[in-house]
Amino acid sequence: MEKILQKIEELLKNANFEIFSFNFDSTRQNYCYDFIVKKNDLVFIVKAFSNIDNIDIDMLKGIKILSKILKSKPLLIGIKNRYQKLEDNTIYLREDLPFITIDTLENILKYQLFPFILARRGGGVVFLDGEIMKEVREEQKISRKELSERIGVTKRTICSYESENMRPSMEVAEKLEAVLGTDAFLRNINVLDWRFKFNFNEEGVEKDQELNPFEEHIQNVIRDIGIRSYFYKKGRFPFEMLISSKDLELECDNNFYPLFSEISYIKEHLRKINLSYLRIFAKLFHKHSLWIIKDDIKIPQLLKKEQIPVIKIKKLEKIDDENEFIEFIQGSEKPASSNQS
Repeated sequence: MEKILQKIEELLKNANFEIFSFNFDSTRQNYCYDFIVKKNDLVFIVKAFSNIDNIDIDMLKGIKILSKILKSKPLLIGIKNRYQKLEDNTIYLREDLPFITIDTLENILKYQLFPFILARRGGGVVFLDGEIMKEVREEQKISRKELSERIGVTKRTICSYESENMRPSMEVAEKLEAVLGTDAFLRNINVLDWRFKFNFNEEGVEKDQELNPFEEHIQNVIRDIGIRSYFYKKGRFPFEMLISSKDLELECDNNFYPLFSEISYIKEHLRKINLSYLRIFAKLFHKHSLWIIKDDIKIPQLLKKEQIPVIKIKKLEKIDDENEFIEFIQGSEKPASSNQS
């Protein structure tokens, strides 16, 4: 897999993407991204999988969550499914997310050759531009009835292709290409602009998690302030909690929220946190971050340089409302500030 990741990174670099790999250790496979890449206003969550039929559902949910809150797109590379290697120029769907091969990615980045085949059980289907297909057919003075007879389908099926109410199989598409003498009617699928449906209220928040007493206390304090907390404790992201004003689905378009947060409740926990990842995330996506710690934990001098607001729980308890909370975060992000008490 390392060779695959190296090739992906090389392809993206050659395509002038800015790459953030975060220098993960051997636990990288637990995260819902291998790279986060950016080019102009385009941001992609990049993740490679050896077997797209052997992926934890929580991993795919994590990719959706991260794509949604960061206003980014998933770019997922697969090697094989349970039966065979994935085919090039084809999109494979798992949980409404698209997977392509590394060669397909190369064709997209180098030559703007997007796939036009969507893999489904029983064979792939091909995306057509019905209007172009109709124009080609009429230019060659081929009636729908004649075309249907030559490729072995009904006239109604040809009408459905041209109105784009139906997509042909690969076999039928090849017959259409042979009869019409062109593949100009094939419609590329822009996998780099993939859209999926996702409802934070129904799926995105892990509500049934076991929170320790400190985390439950934080949740209650944040609720009393008038804002909301969403815990993600499965190690998919470089943060443990999101903080939002109202509905996280709506707040994804807010300038202040969502806010990334880490939590430390025992001294040993500090060793497990790399706050530079949190800082990179906040800077890359122009979001705010926060680090909430227990009162008896001494803040290492090194961590004070990360320019991430650090707040002890006793200070958080004194914040009365959302406006005061926002003022604290914005004031603490100034390099000269030292709100560590």
